[in-house]
Amino acid sequence: MTLSSPLVQAFSSHPSGLCGQHDPAKAVEIVPVLEQRISILTFGVVADTKHLNRERWSALAALHDHWLFDPAQAAYKSSQEILTAMQQQRIAAPQYIARVWWQLCRGVQGRFKGSWRDLLKASADNAQTLQGYLQQSQTTFPVLSGPVISARWLDLIQRIGGVPLQGWDALTVTLPPEQVKTAQKFGITATEVHPLVSSALEAWPTACRSLPAESCGLADCPNR
Repeated sequence: MTLSSPLVQAFSSHPSGLCGQHDPAKAVEIVPVLEQRISILTFGVVADTKHLNRERWSALAALHDHWLFDPAQAAYKSSQEILTAMQQQRIAAPQYIARVWWQLCRGVQGRFKGSWRDLLKASADNAQTLQGYLQQSQTTFPVLSGPVISARWLDLIQRIGGVPLQGWDALTVTLPPEQVKTAQKFGITATEVHPLVSSALEAWPTACRSLPAESCGLADCPNR
Protein backbone atom coordinates (compact mmCIF):
# COMPACT_ATOMS: atom_id res chain seq x y z
CA MET A 1 0.00 0.00 0.00
CA THR A 2 1.43 3.39 -0.98
CA LEU A 3 0.60 4.92 2.42
CA SER A 4 3.18 2.61 4.00
CA SER A 5 5.88 3.40 1.44
CA PRO A 6 9.21 4.76 2.79
CA LEU A 7 8.60 8.02 0.90
CA VAL A 8 5.29 8.69 2.63
CA GLN A 9 6.53 7.55 6.02
CA ALA A 10 9.55 9.85 5.80
CA PHE A 11 7.36 12.79 4.76
CA SER A 12 4.63 12.28 7.34
CA SER A 13 6.13 10.72 10.43
CA HIS A 14 9.91 10.10 10.39
CA PRO A 15 11.73 12.14 13.09
CA SER A 16 14.19 13.38 10.44
CA GLY A 17 11.48 14.14 7.91
CA LEU A 18 11.90 13.78 4.16
CA CYS A 19 15.36 14.98 3.16
CA GLY A 20 15.55 16.67 6.54
CA GLN A 21 12.21 18.42 6.03
CA HIS A 22 8.75 17.73 7.42
CA ASP A 23 5.36 18.40 5.90
CA PRO A 24 5.21 22.24 5.90
CA ALA A 25 1.60 22.16 7.10
CA LYS A 26 2.80 20.67 10.40
CA ALA A 27 3.49 24.25 11.44
CA VAL A 28 -0.25 24.55 12.08
CA GLU A 29 -0.10 21.91 14.83
CA ILE A 30 0.96 24.65 17.25
CA VAL A 31 -2.49 26.27 17.10
CA PRO A 32 -4.05 25.13 20.40
CA VAL A 33 -7.76 25.65 19.68
CA LEU A 34 -9.26 23.03 17.36
CA GLU A 35 -11.69 25.39 15.59
CA GLN A 36 -8.87 27.83 14.86
CA ARG A 37 -6.57 25.03 13.69
CA ILE A 38 -9.20 23.73 11.27
CA SER A 39 -9.89 27.26 10.03
CA ILE A 40 -6.21 27.90 9.26
CA LEU A 41 -5.93 24.56 7.44
CA THR A 42 -9.08 25.32 5.45
CA PHE A 43 -7.87 28.74 4.40
CA GLY A 44 -4.48 27.31 3.48
CA VAL A 45 -5.98 24.65 1.24
CA VAL A 46 -8.43 26.87 -0.62
CA ALA A 47 -5.82 29.62 -1.02
CA ASP A 48 -3.61 27.09 -2.82
CA THR A 49 -0.89 27.16 -0.20
CA LYS A 50 0.06 23.62 -1.17
CA HIS A 51 3.38 24.96 -2.35
CA LEU A 52 4.04 27.12 0.70
CA ASN A 53 7.05 26.45 2.88
CA ARG A 54 6.95 26.01 6.63
CA GLU A 55 7.65 29.69 7.29
CA ARG A 56 4.57 30.83 5.38
CA TRP A 57 2.36 28.18 7.01
CA SER A 58 3.80 29.38 10.32
CA ALA A 59 2.79 32.94 9.42
CA LEU A 60 -0.80 31.78 8.90
CA ALA A 61 -0.74 29.85 12.17
CA ALA A 62 0.44 32.97 13.99
CA LEU A 63 -2.76 34.71 12.87
CA HIS A 64 -5.04 32.00 14.28
CA ASP A 65 -6.89 34.38 16.62
CA HIS A 66 -7.46 37.10 13.99
CA TRP A 67 -11.13 37.72 13.15
CA LEU A 68 -10.34 36.72 9.57
CA PHE A 69 -10.23 33.08 10.66
CA ASP A 70 -13.36 33.20 12.79
CA PRO A 71 -16.32 32.43 10.48
CA ALA A 72 -18.74 33.92 13.01
CA GLN A 73 -17.06 37.29 12.44
CA ALA A 74 -15.78 37.00 8.86
CA ALA A 75 -19.23 35.98 7.57
CA TYR A 76 -20.57 39.44 8.43
CA LYS A 77 -17.77 41.36 6.75
CA SER A 78 -17.72 42.20 3.05
CA SER A 79 -15.40 40.41 0.64
CA GLN A 80 -13.56 43.73 0.25
CA GLU A 81 -12.98 43.86 4.01
CA ILE A 82 -11.65 40.30 3.81
CA LEU A 83 -9.27 41.33 1.04
CA THR A 84 -8.11 44.38 2.96
CA ALA A 85 -7.41 42.24 6.04
CA MET A 86 -5.44 39.77 3.93
CA GLN A 87 -3.36 42.59 2.50
CA GLN A 88 -2.79 44.18 5.90
CA GLN A 89 -1.60 40.85 7.28
CA ARG A 90 0.57 40.27 4.19
CA ILE A 91 -1.16 37.01 3.33
CA ALA A 92 0.05 35.99 -0.12
CA ALA A 93 -2.93 34.65 -2.08
CA PRO A 94 -4.80 35.53 -5.28
CA GLN A 95 -7.29 38.37 -4.76
CA TYR A 96 -10.28 36.18 -5.65
CA ILE A 97 -9.57 34.08 -2.56
CA ALA A 98 -10.99 36.91 -0.46
CA ARG A 99 -14.44 36.34 -1.94
CA VAL A 100 -14.07 32.55 -1.76
CA TRP A 101 -13.16 32.73 1.92
CA TRP A 102 -16.06 35.11 2.59
CA GLN A 103 -18.45 32.65 0.93
CA LEU A 104 -17.04 29.72 2.90
CA CYS A 105 -17.36 31.60 6.17
CA ARG A 106 -20.95 32.56 5.30
CA GLY A 107 -21.66 28.91 4.51
CA VAL A 108 -20.26 27.47 7.73
CA GLN A 109 -21.81 30.27 9.78
CA GLY A 110 -25.22 29.87 8.16
CA ARG A 111 -25.36 26.08 8.35
CA PHE A 112 -23.24 25.27 11.40
CA LYS A 113 -23.14 28.49 13.45
CA GLY A 114 -19.54 29.09 12.44
CA SER A 115 -18.21 25.72 13.59
CA TRP A 116 -15.99 23.73 11.22
CA ARG A 117 -16.08 20.92 13.75
CA ASP A 118 -19.86 20.76 13.55
CA LEU A 119 -19.62 20.56 9.76
CA LEU A 120 -17.47 17.45 10.18
CA LYS A 121 -19.77 15.99 12.84
CA ALA A 122 -22.81 16.44 10.59
CA SER A 123 -21.28 13.80 8.31
CA ALA A 124 -20.38 11.56 11.25
CA ASP A 125 -16.67 12.35 10.72
CA ASN A 126 -16.77 10.21 7.59
CA ALA A 127 -14.43 11.38 4.81
CA GLN A 128 -16.50 10.02 1.93
CA THR A 129 -19.75 11.37 3.35
CA LEU A 130 -18.11 14.76 3.81
CA GLN A 131 -16.88 14.83 0.21
CA GLY A 132 -20.37 13.96 -1.00
CA TYR A 133 -21.91 16.69 1.14
CA LEU A 134 -19.46 19.29 -0.14
CA GLN A 135 -20.01 18.25 -3.74
CA GLN A 136 -23.76 18.73 -3.29
CA SER A 137 -23.09 22.17 -1.76
CA GLN A 138 -20.74 23.68 -4.33
CA THR A 139 -22.37 27.10 -4.22
CA THR A 140 -22.15 27.26 -0.44
CA PHE A 141 -18.63 25.84 -0.24
CA PRO A 142 -16.83 26.95 -3.43
CA VAL A 143 -13.34 25.58 -4.15
CA LEU A 144 -13.42 23.46 -0.98
CA SER A 145 -16.03 21.25 -2.67
CA GLY A 146 -13.68 20.31 -5.53
CA PRO A 147 -12.60 16.64 -5.55
CA VAL A 148 -8.86 17.32 -5.20
CA ILE A 149 -9.13 20.22 -2.75
CA SER A 150 -11.64 18.41 -0.54
CA ALA A 151 -9.46 15.28 -0.43
CA ARG A 152 -6.38 17.29 0.49
CA TRP A 153 -8.38 19.23 3.10
CA LEU A 154 -9.70 16.07 4.74
CA ASP A 155 -6.21 14.57 4.76
CA LEU A 156 -4.90 17.62 6.63
CA ILE A 157 -7.90 17.64 8.97
CA GLN A 158 -6.95 14.16 10.16
CA ARG A 159 -3.16 14.42 10.14
CA ILE A 160 -2.64 18.03 11.22
CA GLY A 161 -6.01 19.00 12.61
CA GLY A 162 -6.14 15.93 14.81
CA VAL A 163 -9.70 14.89 13.93
CA PRO A 164 -9.91 11.12 13.20
CA LEU A 165 -11.98 10.52 10.07
CA GLN A 166 -13.59 7.30 9.02
CA GLY A 167 -12.46 6.30 5.53
CA TRP A 168 -9.49 8.68 5.59
CA ASP A 169 -7.27 5.99 4.10
CA ALA A 170 -9.67 5.61 1.14
CA LEU A 171 -9.30 9.23 -0.02
CA THR A 172 -7.86 9.56 -3.53
CA VAL A 173 -6.67 12.18 -5.97
CA THR A 174 -5.49 11.86 -9.56
CA LEU A 175 -1.76 12.37 -9.90
CA PRO A 176 -0.89 15.42 -12.02
CA PRO A 177 1.34 14.61 -15.01
CA GLU A 178 4.43 16.14 -13.42
CA GLN A 179 4.21 13.68 -10.49
CA VAL A 180 3.78 10.52 -12.55
CA LYS A 181 7.50 10.13 -13.36
CA THR A 182 8.44 10.84 -9.76
CA ALA A 183 5.95 8.21 -8.60
CA GLN A 184 7.51 5.63 -10.92
CA LYS A 185 10.90 6.18 -9.29
CA PHE A 186 9.35 4.94 -6.06
CA GLY A 187 7.57 2.02 -7.68
CA ILE A 188 4.18 3.71 -7.58
CA THR A 189 2.33 2.87 -10.79
CA ALA A 190 -1.20 3.94 -9.81
CA THR A 191 -2.53 7.21 -11.16
CA GLU A 192 -5.12 7.48 -8.37
CA VAL A 193 -3.39 7.81 -5.01
CA HIS A 194 -4.02 9.05 -1.49
CA PRO A 195 -3.57 12.85 -1.17
CA LEU A 196 -0.78 12.25 1.33
CA VAL A 197 1.12 10.32 -1.36
CA SER A 198 0.64 13.18 -3.80
CA SER A 199 1.90 15.67 -1.20
CA ALA A 200 5.02 13.58 -0.59
CA LEU A 201 5.65 13.27 -4.33
CA GLU A 202 5.20 17.03 -4.66
CA ALA A 203 7.76 17.70 -1.94
CA TRP A 204 10.49 15.23 -2.86
CA PRO A 205 12.01 16.69 -6.09
CA THR A 206 12.78 20.04 -4.47
CA ALA A 207 13.51 18.70 -0.98
CA CYS A 208 15.95 15.95 -1.99
CA ARG A 209 19.53 16.85 -1.23
CA SER A 210 20.93 13.31 -1.43
CA LEU A 211 21.63 13.27 2.29
CA PRO A 212 22.70 10.15 4.19
CA ALA A 213 19.71 7.99 5.12
CA GLU A 214 20.01 8.79 8.82
CA SER A 215 19.72 12.51 8.05
CA CYS A 216 16.89 12.50 5.53
CA GLY A 217 14.61 9.77 6.84
CA LEU A 218 14.38 8.05 3.46
CA ALA A 219 16.45 4.89 3.50
CA ASP A 220 15.92 3.86 -0.11
CA CYS A 221 16.26 7.11 -2.04
CA PRO A 222 16.48 6.72 -5.85
CA ASN A 223 18.95 9.61 -5.92
CA ARG A 224 21.39 7.95 -3.57
